[in-house]
Order: sequence, then C-alpha cells, then structure tokens
Amino acid sequence: ERTTRLVAGRQDAELLLLDGADPAALRAELGPLLDLVPRLAQAELADLAGTLAERLSGAPVRAAVVATSPDDAARALERLAALLDSGAREAFSAAEGVFLGRARTAPRIVYLFPGQGSGHGAVGAIRRRFATAEEVFGAAGPPAGADQVATEVAQPRIVTGSLAALRVLDGLGIRAGAAVGHSLGELTALHWAGAMSEEQLVRLATVRGRVMARASLGGGAMAGLAATPERTARLSDGSDVVVAGYNGPRQTVVSGPAGAVDEVCRRAAAEGVTATRLRVSHAFHS
Repeated sequence: ERTTRLVAGRQDAELLLLDGADPAALRAELGPLLDLVPRLAQAELADLAGTLAERLSGAPVRAAVVATSPDDAARALERLAALLDSGAREAFSAAEGVFLGRARTAPRIVYLFPGQGSGHGAVGAIRRRFATAEEVFGAAGPPAGADQVATEVAQPRIVTGSLAALRVLDGLGIRAGAAVGHSLGELTALHWAGAMSEEQLVRLATVRGRVMARASLGGGAMAGLAATPERTARLSDGSDVVVAGYNGPRQTVVSGPAGAVDEVCRRAAAEGVTATRLRVSHAFHS
C-alpha cells in the first residue's frame, strides 16, 4: 500500500545516491552512469534512483545528486565527476544539486521547525508528492484563499505544514533525537516532544494568530541581514528597528516599522550586504 501511494504521488525531482570506500571507488561508480543517464527517458530516472538506493553499501565516501530530468542528472553527475577528479572531497551545492562528503560519525538528526516568514504560501512539493501530507491539511483545515502572509492565516498554515512533514518523515522511518523551533516553531517542537496533540497545536496556533493580529496596529516589517550583530547594529544606528533574532554568526534579523526596515535594507545593499524582507505581516519580536 505504501509503495502504491508513493508511485501515485507527483514527483518533482529524483535523488541519486552513491557511495564508495574511497574517492577513487566512488569515481569508478560514476563512469557507467555518465554514459547511461543521457540516454534515459524521464520515467527511467526514477527507476535508476531506486536501483542506486538499493546498491548502497554504507561505505564512508558518499555523494548525492538531485535532478529533475535526465539532462539535469547528466549535468550534475558530470559536475560531481569533475569535483572528484580535481581532488575535492566535500561539496554542498543546492543550486547545482551536487553533494559530496565523508561519513565520520553516526548520523544524529535534529528537527528545526520554522516560524513565520518561511515558505511562500504555495502548495509545497511534499504536499504534492505524498498523499499523507494532503490528509494532514484536510484534517487541520487551515485557512485557504486568504492573505497567506497575514499572521492569523500564516500561523495555522505553517504548523500544519510542519505536521505534514513530520507525518511523511515518520512514514519513511526517519526519527529525530531532538527538536527546536524558531518562534512559532517552538510550539511545533513541543508537539513533537509530546506536550500536545496535532489538533491542540493547530488550535493553539489559530488562536495565537488571531490574538496577535488584534493586538497589533500593523505596519511593521522584518528583514534578515547576512551580517554580524555588530554590523547590523551599525547599519541600524539611528533608526527605529531593533535586532529581533540572532540566527547565526552572520545572520541577524531586524524588526520595526516598515519604512525603517526598508531603510536599513537600503543601507545594507549600499555596503554589499544581502538583506531580505521576510514575508510577515507584523514587526514580530520588536
């Protein structure tokens, strides 16, 4: 039944997995594929992905290619071969769909659940691909056809998306050892830890969104800057924005009136710093 449901789902891309005892062994695995893949039909790419997955031996040198078509796969495999030929031992290129590395320790999985500002409000690939994800959305009944950025709409939809992803991962036998969340995502992490049911989580996110919408005058905005907190503080000097999140050593989030946030983004751009307005309806964490 599980296989039938997987086959019935709409697939956006295939994952080609390879491993070898050392880089030379992995490179040898690539040779036949470089000849084969350009001749494949679209449907045969899925067959190849399944065959390669079954052939995995657990060897330490590992590579993955994400491809949407045989031509796409051929380009990515050629890139992987070039990396190995150049002596590269690690690669992580989402744009090219090429990943290379060595397994040094047993894998440890941690879930990071998203908050507002994540996603684009559209139906995600996981929902198109897996019927079980669509079942979660059907049961939760999040708002549809409304402003996807509005906090009273975004919050229940975001947690529903996380619940759908959890259901799919669980069905695939993937388990995490810990979970954390960004803002709203902390509620999803609490659900994962057993503090509340799926129904309770969606209901809480719905009420939370409505209360936050009523409690704010609106007109706020947020932006993520690819900069240290110190540089972000300098770029924000004299403005009405505040630092709303320290996401990483060079990933800082600011929050405040929309005009002030836009001004900080302009200052950042003038200095060559990437600044991205988040898809949120309020100046959260300000």
